[in-house]
Amino acid sequence: MGLTIGRARKGTSAADGGSRIPFNAINENLLNKIIDWVTSYAGAHPEESKLKFKSTMTWSTSLKIEDFSGGAFEQRGDDMVSTETIGKENTPCIRLHKDSDGLYKMSVQTVAALVQVLNIARDRRLDETRACLEANPDPTAVIAGDRFSSVKGEDLSTYRYMQEIMKEGDSEEDTEQKRITLKLVMHIQKQDVDLLQSYAEAISGTSRPTPVTVEGDVALIKEFCGEDEDVHVLEDISFTTDHKFQNHCRSPPWRQILGDIAYIEVKPHDEDPFFITASTTGYFVNKGWVKEKCDLDYEPAGEVNSNLVELLKTKSAKFAELIVRQSWDDLSNIKNKKQKSLKSKPQTVNGRRK
Repeated sequence: MGLTIGRARKGTSAADGGSRIPFNAINENLLNKIIDWVTSYAGAHPEESKLKFKSTMTWSTSLKIEDFSGGAFEQRGDDMVSTETIGKENTPCIRLHKDSDGLYKMSVQTVAALVQVLNIARDRRLDETRACLEANPDPTAVIAGDRFSSVKGEDLSTYRYMQEIMKEGDSEEDTEQKRITLKLVMHIQKQDVDLLQSYAEAISGTSRPTPVTVEGDVALIKEFCGEDEDVHVLEDISFTTDHKFQNHCRSPPWRQILGDIAYIEVKPHDEDPFFITASTTGYFVNKGWVKEKCDLDYEPAGEVNSNLVELLKTKSAKFAELIVRQSWDDLSNIKNKKQKSLKSKPQTVNGRRK
């Protein structure tokens, strides 16, 4: 699944260093598909699901000790561990560890254990899956070793591993373990290809922000801005600079490389002013203006949203209340009327009609 996760995180460097999976409709659908596959896999392939991971799969979790109950778990100090163990060292298949800062880390050793954690998480499964994949962006490498790291182009790791299995000299137990590992890797790789194809189809069906669409979005919303908070959706919305480069971006070139298009200052009626970054991945609130630097802090202060209006709804209750009374058709009609009005006005030179 490493290729698909990498694709989901691609382009987020402008937002948050590329370490997170942006929470949008496409990625939510992707995470749900991964959850469905993992939970169904354990039942269909019990042998592979109990294979011990090459490395422990660990992530920061929202689960607490009180979420674990029954005879399947026991408390050891500040940790909660499963009574089921694996390997010669009898390692607990699941360990919930409390750090010195009071935060919890989840560690699992098998696919079956991962399914068990997801079942415990219940309505938090989506958040847990997201956190797990952000901490383990290449699950195949964690599960089967670095030799199976997801790579683009031709990958001969599976073929070479098959050759190793066919070689004589290994014990029957080692050969069997390699066979199970190979089956699990091949299943994951197939699922990765299926997910990547589905993700690509979903992406192709959506429109990402461009300099032109960003200009249009801001201009349309600006038509409904003004001082009357009972009528106008915002007090004002504007770009932080009037300067445009030849590619129509307003962000400096070194930020354009990271995907940034422009920066937008928003003045709601009911909240303090804030700044939004428009990037090729979507819109997100940044950390705002820093007086000492006379520049923006480009780091994100929220999630990426593919739609400027939807993002503004989350930041201003007044905007959310008033914008629903409008429609994009209304906005477009106002813009068209304004453009026709400008065209109908007599053009003058030095105060005289042409």
